[in-house]
Amino acid sequence: MGSASRRGRRIAGWGLILLAVLTLIVLRASTGPAHTPTTTPSELNSVIPDGRAANPWPTTPGACGADVPLPIVSSTASAEHTGIQALLGGDRLRQVDFDSGRTTTLPDEVVRPGEYAAVLAGDPITAYATTGSCAEAAPYAMLRVGVDHHVSVIRPLGPTESPLTDGNRLWIASFASDINNPYGTIAPLAGGQRVRLPLGFYASAIVGDTVVGLMQPDPGISPMWLALVDARTGRLQAKLDQHVAPLATGAGQVFWTSGCHDDPSSCMLHRRAVAGGKTTVFPLPRPACCGVVSPDGKTLAFLLDHPTPDSDIEGRPLPPLDIATLDLDTGRLEIVPGIELPAKSQPALAFAKEGWLVIALDAGSRTRLLAWHPGLRHVYETAALPGVVHPPPTLVITSH
Repeated sequence: MGSASRRGRRIAGWGLILLAVLTLIVLRASTGPAHTPTTTPSELNSVIPDGRAANPWPTTPGACGADVPLPIVSSTASAEHTGIQALLGGDRLRQVDFDSGRTTTLPDEVVRPGEYAAVLAGDPITAYATTGSCAEAAPYAMLRVGVDHHVSVIRPLGPTESPLTDGNRLWIASFASDINNPYGTIAPLAGGQRVRLPLGFYASAIVGDTVVGLMQPDPGISPMWLALVDARTGRLQAKLDQHVAPLATGAGQVFWTSGCHDDPSSCMLHRRAVAGGKTTVFPLPRPACCGVVSPDGKTLAFLLDHPTPDSDIEGRPLPPLDIATLDLDTGRLEIVPGIELPAKSQPALAFAKEGWLVIALDAGSRTRLLAWHPGLRHVYETAALPGVVHPPPTLVITSH
């Protein structure tokens, strides 16, 4: 499940921007009384009937002196018990109880002023995170968060290193640094053999012992392939497809899209088990990215371009974004109601028990935390968490 942040942009300097990441749908009716939703982009912006902002996106100061475009959200207080507890990154690590709004800031001296933590994985016992600052040259570090909320540094991260996680196992992938070091490597964080990856392979995610990434052995003549590599041997397992965009990995599966920027009618989502077998294809109405898979492997949540007339797109900025879920058994696509995100923004998405999709949104000086499941007419929202995050926000569910 995973995530791309500052480190993704730093690694892009070597040649590729790799994203991987995020999921939900279990049909269920809402319980409890109706609530009047509140529409707000953190500071209210006028909204036209189809939900799009009528004026330029409002912004607010965020991390590293940048302006953050604010999300437009119509939400309500929770009308039922969710049981959701989450660990959030940002300028501090925080444990959040969604139902009460109670926030516990982890007592540590690791995330120092001017640094930001990105949560990678976790359970009620241990979680992992990285830290980084606004300075490109500043070192990153791997953190371990214990059940007692004690935070400790495991090891520093080099400029070409990136952590990959599938659940609570972590690996450190290194990327080719120059012509004299043309091969990337991967090794378990807990210790073990460092394995050389194929030439031109850039790891973006891991599922079990299989690394998912893009491979281009010869940038001059070869196509770009979505490929699978054995993390234990470095052997190429499969070339899945070429000229495609990775969307999500998890629950033993890999997802990617094709044709989405050529013709809306040719936009397709592909699903395949990492272990092999048939590839299932779902039509998509518009381009999608940045997905997450539910733990049971039956639902996918991702970002989907908001429907915008062609006249509004040509020669103008990219369209805003919706959050969508796809039931992988039925093929039913559903838009999470009441949320519209500015173009190129990326929320944190994660699944909690009983089909809840949890969403963290960067609102500059605070993080907004929401929850939704199919059948709800409005998203639920708990108290906003003060504190700046380095986008995108990161989120791990600890209430399994």
